[in-house]
Parts: sequence; structure tokens; C-alpha cells
Amino acid sequence: MDRGLKVYSLIEFDPDAPGAIVNEEGVSQWRFRTEPRRLAWSLRNLIRKPEFVVFDSDGCELLRIRRERRLPPRFEMVQDSRIVGRIALCSVFRNKYSITLPDHTTWLFRMPLFTVVFRGESDKGSEVWVFVGPPKVQWNILLAGEGDRLYILSALAFIHRERWCYG
Repeated sequence: MDRGLKVYSLIEFDPDAPGAIVNEEGVSQWRFRTEPRRLAWSLRNLIRKPEFVVFDSDGCELLRIRRERRLPPRFEMVQDSRIVGRIALCSVFRNKYSITLPDHTTWLFRMPLFTVVFRGESDKGSEVWVFVGPPKVQWNILLAGEGDRLYILSALAFIHRERWCYG
């Protein structure tokens, strides 16, 4: 990868698994958590799964990811009360996701079983690489290409939390 961005998705060791996306210098770009805050395995999640919310460093909400349908699992990315993208689980093994962004770019993100290196590719030729660890609560993300990175990085942080809590 010639040019790009290196960030980390970090999940805290906390029952409701909040976290942050930080840059190479360790400065928090965005924070994320679920609303309402509750355990990943709470029985209340069967009725209504908590929404994944991304905040800026001042605590202002930037983006919300909410369940659209249970089967097959699909999620909406919502910003300012309008749908700006979608995330769909494409595999029963929970290792392949399709991400559609506001600029109509579609990403396919694959997490092969029994490996710690993942890759995603957009239909416009951009790439993302994820290296897990050292602990599983940390994803090292390398993102090639230009453009607004809030959406793809929020989607990856959401997938990271899903994998941590349910995978």
C-alpha cells in the first residue's frame, strides 16, 4: 500500500464493550458505544438490539448503526435521521460482510477463519487490511485510498465489536 491511513480500533474490557478509533499517535479520533448500554448477551437484545453509536472527541454523535432486520442480519448506518449506508452479514460463519456507503461504494470485507489478517476491497478498487492484536480487542487497520473515512472506519469498528462480543 503506497498511501493510506493507519488507525486502531480498540475495545475496552468492559461488559458493554465500548471503544475508540485512534490514530498512529494514540489520539482518539472517534469513540463508540451502544445505546442503551447493556451486556452483549442480555436477553433484552432478542427484543431490540442496542444501537452502535459513534461520537467525536467532543461527545457529539456522528453516526448510528441500528439493526434493520434480524434474518438475514442487516444494519442501517444513520446520520442526522437519514440512512446513509448499510451493513449486511453475508455468511453463516459470521466472517463476510458487505458495506454500502453514501457515495454508493460497496465494500466486501472478509475475515477468513483461523487467521488474524483480514482484507476488504471496494468496487472502486480501494483496499483495507486488518491485523488483529496482539490482544483480540485491538484491530490494526490500514486503509488505502482517499475520501471520507468516517463511514468505512465506523463500519469496521462495528464489525470488530460484533466479532468480539459474538464471534
